[in-house]
Amino acid sequence: MIRKILEQAVLLGALLALPATALADPVTYAGKLGNIDIVVEFTGDPATAGEALAARYFYRSKGIDIPLQAKSSKGATFQLAEEEACDAKKCGDGQAPPIGAVWRLSPADKGKTLEGTWTAKKTLPLKLTRIASRAQTETPATTPRDLYDFTDMTFSGDDAPITMAASPYDYLKLDFAPEADAKEGWPDAAYSYVTDPRTKFARPRIVDLAGGAPIEAANALLQNRHWHDSLSALTCAALQYAGFHDGPPMEGMDDDSLGGYEDSTFKVTSLTPKLMSWSESGSLYCGGAHPNNYSDAYVMDVRRGALLTLQDMFSDTVDGKPGPSLATFVKEKRKKPSDQTEVDYEAECGIDDLIGDYLGASLKRDGDRQVLVFGLQGLPNVIQACGGDLVEMPVSEAQALFTPEFAKLLEP
Repeated sequence: MIRKILEQAVLLGALLALPATALADPVTYAGKLGNIDIVVEFTGDPATAGEALAARYFYRSKGIDIPLQAKSSKGATFQLAEEEACDAKKCGDGQAPPIGAVWRLSPADKGKTLEGTWTAKKTLPLKLTRIASRAQTETPATTPRDLYDFTDMTFSGDDAPITMAASPYDYLKLDFAPEADAKEGWPDAAYSYVTDPRTKFARPRIVDLAGGAPIEAANALLQNRHWHDSLSALTCAALQYAGFHDGPPMEGMDDDSLGGYEDSTFKVTSLTPKLMSWSESGSLYCGGAHPNNYSDAYVMDVRRGALLTLQDMFSDTVDGKPGPSLATFVKEKRKKPSDQTEVDYEAECGIDDLIGDYLGASLKRDGDRQVLVFGLQGLPNVIQACGGDLVEMPVSEAQALFTPEFAKLLEP
């Protein structure tokens, strides 16, 4: 694995050849703590800093950030204090987080490598090789918290690509070989679920499609979404360290908690050489007033690797929401409850009103037959229980509602 990282460093050799003043901080290094693979991001450039630096690092086998507080510097040698996890017992009364180890590092070969020691109950050698820098934030990073916040703010959505250029540290964290399950699907379209063993939840990748239909763009989108979820889970687990947040220890964050991501579910409901559909659900908590409960479904144009919105699929939409004819169609087609308890529950939720703001559509595949599913999704947390599927029907029953582009994608 380290050999692979070093090969990536060679590809970035042009960056390393620039004068130190042209290199963007912070800087990422990778190497060994004893015989264990690690990746470290420093708040500045160890080759030119001339002052104490802070940092964060992770063991590649775990992926969870650990804060390294600035300690001291003398000449080119600098020290960092590695925090221990800080639960209520250790830090509940406002105590400073305990220090688990001290790092001593010195640059060599004009900063291309760092060598030193990690000292706790025993002393282990440290040897790191420079990988790359990333663009500095508007407010320069000076603490482990600043580095942590960069990741949290930059990649908190599902869209921003996690690349070596955007953040070498986060890219190397996620560039970890997943474990693949057996292939499944249909005769003309197969997929398999893959799992990062550190975060434990499975996400799909397309394996092959009939006619040699391209899968690269679709798998790039699936990987990006998987990586974002993994990064969020690992970022949540890092909150067991006081150096990454304000205030007292966060309840439930002292046991490598992944914030509920490890229990989230992802189910492929349809795959053809043209379209893929799936559902995602779970309950996430990483601090705050309440968990984030969600249950959503998606449709993707496989060739383009692009998610389709309601307006991509249906002609009658207004600002991304169902227009009058589409909303009326769903209200008329959906199954109405007969049990009085369910009738009262629907009335309390105001299902017909919610259709106007939160209607979603997805696909299920039954053999060679595509089934259209309408449901409520993206609901606020307080009414999440009102969500769910409203009606299923063969796609032929809604043919008149489709955009020409979506209708073409549904063709065999």
